[in-house]
Amino acid sequence: MSAAFTRSSFAIWGLLSAATAAAQEVTGDAPPAIPVPVNGAERYTPADFARFAPRTALDMVEKIPGFLIVTGTNGGDRGLGAATENVLIGGERIANKSTGARTALSRIAADQIAYIDIVDGASLSVPGLTGQVANVVFVAGARAGGFKTTVRWQPELRPRIHDNWLNGEISTNGKLGGTDLTLSLKNEATRTGGWGPERVYDGDGVLLFTRDEHMHSYYDSPRLSAALARTTANGNKWNINLGGQLLILNDAVRGASVQPGIGLVREDFRFSEDEHNFDIGGDYELGLGKGRLKLIGLYRFEHSPFVDTFIVDRELGARSGERFKQTADEGESILRGEYGWHTAGGTDWQVALEGAYNTLDVDAEYATLREGGRFQPVIFGGEKTRVEEKRGEASLTWGRALAPNLTAQINLGAEYSELTSSGPDGLTRRFVRPKGKVALAWKVAPKTTVNWHAQRRVDQLDFFDFASSVDVANGQGNGGNGRLVPPILNRTELEVVQDMGAWGNASLAVAYAYAEDIVDQVPLSPTTEGRGNLPPAHLYRISSKATLLLDRLGLQGARINSDITWRRNRVRDPLTGAWREQSSGQEHVIDLSLRHDVPGTDLAWGAGYFNEKYSPNLRLDSIENEYRRNHFVSAYVEHKNVAGFTVRASFRNLAGQIDAVDRTVFTGRRDGPVAFVESRRRKFGQALQLTVSGAL
Repeated sequence: MSAAFTRSSFAIWGLLSAATAAAQEVTGDAPPAIPVPVNGAERYTPADFARFAPRTALDMVEKIPGFLIVTGTNGGDRGLGAATENVLIGGERIANKSTGARTALSRIAADQIAYIDIVDGASLSVPGLTGQVANVVFVAGARAGGFKTTVRWQPELRPRIHDNWLNGEISTNGKLGGTDLTLSLKNEATRTGGWGPERVYDGDGVLLFTRDEHMHSYYDSPRLSAALARTTANGNKWNINLGGQLLILNDAVRGASVQPGIGLVREDFRFSEDEHNFDIGGDYELGLGKGRLKLIGLYRFEHSPFVDTFIVDRELGARSGERFKQTADEGESILRGEYGWHTAGGTDWQVALEGAYNTLDVDAEYATLREGGRFQPVIFGGEKTRVEEKRGEASLTWGRALAPNLTAQINLGAEYSELTSSGPDGLTRRFVRPKGKVALAWKVAPKTTVNWHAQRRVDQLDFFDFASSVDVANGQGNGGNGRLVPPILNRTELEVVQDMGAWGNASLAVAYAYAEDIVDQVPLSPTTEGRGNLPPAHLYRISSKATLLLDRLGLQGARINSDITWRRNRVRDPLTGAWREQSSGQEHVIDLSLRHDVPGTDLAWGAGYFNEKYSPNLRLDSIENEYRRNHFVSAYVEHKNVAGFTVRASFRNLAGQIDAVDRTVFTGRRDGPVAFVESRRRKFGQALQLTVSGAL
């Protein structure tokens, strides 16, 4: 650890400690009696998690049998829309886009939690939620007794890669004059890399040469944020969220090979990005008539300059190189209003209106290396692009119990969007798209729940697909496409959740979607390609989540968790017209873990298995199949009380998994002859990861 980092850590710690000492307030509030669960909720109290010695609310939620935190968006990153994450805090969704459920829970000390209810989303008056939802409820007056500080530090050591000492977070929360205050400094730092051969073959499969490659990717994202919340004497509520962040990314791939007729060839690819962004948002909720009105506002800005450079030095022949620079400025402004009320007959209603203005400005430059080591710009047709979106949506949500064991929620809405692009094929277009969702939660038996929903979802476009770009490392490029239209998913899902009592919990879900206008690689002209819309597609998914408790098998305190998903995303190939898998679509994921909390001790140990597969990425002139060889296996040992902290040592990649890429490049389109094939194998070694977490 560097001296600068150590000094900075102690400085930050000192500031937070000073704020804590200055804001201490002691109250005589006693924990109230825990109320009886409603809506068929399954309730977990702190006693249920005692053997895990949880430090934060996240530690508690992650130990609930059969429950997994789901993070997601309403088909894109822009806007707020209905709730998507399956976690509520105090019965309310997390409306801060920059703070997901995991982050919010990790900033809450475990002793501030009174109980956690697992409920069926359709039984709640929160639009958008279906399936199992965790509602985390505070102890009354939990934040009135002084500040609580949570700490997480997760260094990692790997061979041939810089050690990662900077991954962690420190946050504190409490009250200042009746206002809840949360301060946080977080850095999701990563240090990754790999090394190994890349073999290059001609179109007939004859080996031409072998590159010896080494790559690394170093990423830091320090973010400082503050959140203030207050409930006034008349029951009105307000929240303010502020945040600023730096994103620093440095990638490099260096390769050396001996090639026929050229001799020694050295290749050097560099990528660097230095982004900064900030956001400010808030909401105000008040009683109005028979219901409550919530007003939400958000502004976010992001400045992202990056540079790609690829230089080739040849023993015999000229030096060559290419550079692609791009600076992107993104802005987002959102205003949303929600008015909800509950009738005497037991029906929940909500009316919501949302307006958003989104912009993207791209300045790009493509240049080639000239004599004297200077890069000379070359016109490529995508130097400047501006995209604007004016979007509005309205929705009406109805929910109620149809029977003692059956609840329903219906959401009907429509979205208006005006898209303007100044890039290639720049146009101004307007769309009106209806959307909505119908959800049912049926308690078939005391321990069996069936959840079903049908949904029409309007997804968002990636604004960068409107701009042209160049991939200097692979000698490829994408043309901008101003004629893109937003994809639509018409999907339905059926889930069965079984509480197995002392054996645990399990669920099985099947889903199907009829997708319109999925975005994939398409021909833009006889010689160019880019992102475009495909004909209707069929998407299938089967998934299962389960927790098996092993106490009855004689292994007290042990459990096995599983999360398994199988997908098939069938699309029409825009080049051949044949059915195939969607480019880079997930085909399956298997995530298994074992944990054993040794009875009567502060020790725990565990192991994990992970396997994931994606379909090949298809361009019009190449097929790139990226996958992992061997399986990812990890193990850990944990002590739950080291000076009041939980300390875990994890041993990662025990089975020696490696990264693999097979890339086939064609002469012209990929329905023609093969030009060459690249087959890459990169080891990334085993790693030792330490996790230190606790609450003060």
